[in-house]
Amino acid sequence: MMATAGKKRWVIPCGHIPLATTGKEPDFLSQDRIAVLNLNKDPVKIRLTFFYPDQEPSVGYEVEIKGERVRKIRINDLIDPFPVELEKDYSLLIEADALVVVQFLKMNTSERDLAITGTIAFGTDK
Repeated sequence: MMATAGKKRWVIPCGHIPLATTGKEPDFLSQDRIAVLNLNKDPVKIRLTFFYPDQEPSVGYEVEIKGERVRKIRINDLIDPFPVELEKDYSLLIEADALVVVQFLKMNTSERDLAITGTIAFGTDK
């Protein structure tokens, strides 16, 4: 199947992972996730760049998504080249070698009542 949907660049402007959590580890810790769908036959490599309000961007995060597969990536689990900081606002730029579709998911367990939200990321050709 040839990819007929998606973009090569995606932006998530509203990241923030609370440090406080009432959830059970690891599944119910506060977390941000992205789900990346690769409709191409071949694997696609994505590069992640994190932007912060008070420091230089963090670069060097790379993840491969196998052909005709979806991969869920928990932002909390990204530690190479640096762990993503908790309790800090960030924006995320995702750049792919080929067309992919990206969804952003956020689970906040910092309060007793669990909240989970999801939205499609902003795809751009520029």
